[in-house]
Amino acid sequence: MNIREDAEKLRQDIEDEQNLKLKIALFGQPGAGKSSLINLIVGQPVTQTGATTDMTTEAKVIEHEELLLVDLPGYGTSKFPPNKWMEQFQPEELDLFLCVFASKFHEADTTFFKQLKEKGRVCIFVRNKQDDLWEEGKTTEQLEAEIIADVHKHVGSAENVHFVSCRTKAGLTELVDAIYAALDPAKREKYARSAKAYSKEHLEAKKAACEKSVYKYAGLAAANGLNPVPGVNIGVDISIMLKQFNDIRKSYGLSDEKVNKLIPSLLPIGKRVLEYSTKEGIMILLKRYAGREASIQIGRYVPFVGQAIAAAAGFGMTLAAGKSYLNDCHQLAEQILEEELGIRQ
Repeated sequence: MNIREDAEKLRQDIEDEQNLKLKIALFGQPGAGKSSLINLIVGQPVTQTGATTDMTTEAKVIEHEELLLVDLPGYGTSKFPPNKWMEQFQPEELDLFLCVFASKFHEADTTFFKQLKEKGRVCIFVRNKQDDLWEEGKTTEQLEAEIIADVHKHVGSAENVHFVSCRTKAGLTELVDAIYAALDPAKREKYARSAKAYSKEHLEAKKAACEKSVYKYAGLAAANGLNPVPGVNIGVDISIMLKQFNDIRKSYGLSDEKVNKLIPSLLPIGKRVLEYSTKEGIMILLKRYAGREASIQIGRYVPFVGQAIAAAAGFGMTLAAGKSYLNDCHQLAEQILEEELGIRQ
């Protein structure tokens, strides 16, 4: 296979991967806080929230990076009786379900869960508003145990129940870990890249998933060789690298606004993340790693980009620049997470 054929295959692989979304649906009764939970999963206010009433009168689909989060209307309501609900929203097309509740478990949710189970769908139970749990003479642990027992009684099986609070962010680390574990390996990578990390373990999974994309983008940028790098007799497609760096920043939630609000101790690395995401910054990185193509171990990267691209002049340089930028973003996100965890302790 020649470099043009390798490049076309690589381009198609990237497009196919990005077009295939991970679909996570949230269902539950009015006021359970599904919209708030969606915002926390992605780390951005992507959907409107309502304080006391259900804002969902029809299925809302929120696209975020490689995720499609579907906020489903209440099952078994007058507007959506069970038979109409299942016919309209086709749960077989969704990858994972979160049953979100914040009060007594509803019979409608029980019925829906059992139908999902019959269809072989995976469902995670989320008891939201954990910070509101209180009853005189009982501890939080006792109240949680009663809720778990009630869920088991309704659904007829010993399902795990995750207690979270969208207000305090309690329990989110455990919930995102449970979502990650419930997915197959390929879809875990999509989730790791797209969801907000609430633990260092999730950040490491995000880095590993992003690194696979770095190989592919670097290979495509090297194969397309449109822009000569000053002082280096090699051409690179800078537009592809710009997209790659932008995707990495989005994965880590490092918007311009967030980076510009960093505390002083994080400003140096934050400045690098912003500067190197420009055409001029990428050129600086490429020149820094211009000698890498001479020593790269070709065979190691063939499974990612193909023989022709792995052997192409410039692949080592673009790969080293991509990995360097990924490391900067990861280091910055890790330090931001440490600051966030410190605030909550």
